[in-house]
Amino acid sequence: MKKSFVIIMAIMVFGLMSSFAQKPFAGVIKSKYIVEGTTDPNILAAFPDETVMYLYDNYTKVVVESPGMNVIAISNGATKTSYQIFDITGFGKYYIEVTEAEIKEALANKDTKLEYTGETKTIAGYVCEKVIETTIDKETDEESTTILYVSKDINPNADVNFSSHPGLVGYPLRTEATQEVNGVSVNVTIEAFEVKADKKVKLANFLLPADGKKTTMKELMNMLMGGEDDE
Repeated sequence: MKKSFVIIMAIMVFGLMSSFAQKPFAGVIKSKYIVEGTTDPNILAAFPDETVMYLYDNYTKVVVESPGMNVIAISNGATKTSYQIFDITGFGKYYIEVTEAEIKEALANKDTKLEYTGETKTIAGYVCEKVIETTIDKETDEESTTILYVSKDINPNADVNFSSHPGLVGYPLRTEATQEVNGVSVNVTIEAFEVKADKKVKLANFLLPADGKKTTMKELMNMLMGGEDDE
């Protein structure tokens, strides 16, 4: 009887420890942008100085505030769906949905290879592994490379990266890539400088607004410009 009680207690303790270990990360990640290769103020203005991302398990949310309109980007790793929400003064709230099928279609002409190098770098207090992401355009054979530093302590799977870096395991706290803006090639680095767990970040924070209306980018632009959809 005593032996059975000890076994039961051991199972309960192990289960409790496992539940704590599997508890998803919930918190806020603040990142800075570093743009190199140009001094053109028009190009530099295209990038924010900092971003604030809310993360809960495989859900992400970024809010960009500007006069007259706030734009919210939500990524739902559970359903592999992303949303852009536009809160426009005088017009209301609208959102554009991009489904898993649409994302796969957009990526169909690209081959991506991920190389986990084993090299590490500590970013915002988290040890991150360097990953080299190589993407080849099937139509043009053009090749691009992105350097990522990922933390499996924040997220240990690939679902959170389904739209930005498909197949990547771990959450990227630093990305290094080359982009072309107005015909100028610039090097853009995005690196987290603060990662803060916050119990106030709940799954409910990633829901679509109840008063939001589903739309398309074309319909939204027509509405803002006072035009009509010609379809």
